[in-house]
Amino acid sequence: MTKTHFEPGGDAKAIARIATDHYGGYEAMFVKNDWPERGSDMMRKVQTRVKETYGSVAAFVDAHEGEK
Repeated sequence: MTKTHFEPGGDAKAIARIATDHYGGYEAMFVKNDWPERGSDMMRKVQTRVKETYGSVAAFVDAHEGEK
């Protein structure tokens, strides 16, 4: 796994980039990962769900690098 160091707010930016580039948006990312939240609840839970599923934001980024 690549060690990734983000600037403040960088985790949220990385998640947003992957949500858009790889899934077409947050809702599609939540559906694909079988995360139950929808609407405004997605923004409150996205970092928690990423960490529960992938272990860390860095691992989430690594899992999506090179895909498209």
